Amino acid sequence: MYMGDDGTSPVGFEYQLVDDERHPDVLQNGPLHATGSLYFLIAPNDSKKLKPAGQFNESRIIVQGNHVEHWLNGAKIVSFDLGSDDLQRAIARSKYKSVPGFAQKVPTRILLQDHGDEIRFRNMKIRNLAK
Repeated sequence: MYMGDDGTSPVGFEYQLVDDERHPDVLQNGPLHATGSLYFLIAPNDSKKLKPAGQFNESRIIVQGNHVEHWLNGAKIVSFDLGSDDLQRAIARSKYKSVPGFAQKVPTRILLQDHGDEIRFRNMKIRNLAK
């Protein structure tokens, strides 16, 4: 689906999954680019406990209405509300500020993106919490 950054690929929120100890994006840009972050917008809090590369971590993303939470290994590490002033300020300071419709809640596919590094998933589940 994604053939390169040509301006036509899908853009949306990213729950970042990366080797925090070795990945250049984290080493150069810090917590906004680290595992569990809302990539480029909200860094994980101090509750984050990441297992080393090669071990499985348990991630959870919960969206209820406009409220979103990122969980990692049983701890809530990011929490935000769509449309909130805090989120709008973060977007205004980011590379997403000029992306039309960014941060608007719309039905969409889930994308799993990589940049050439090995990653494995197991027991992936998606369910509707509204029922």
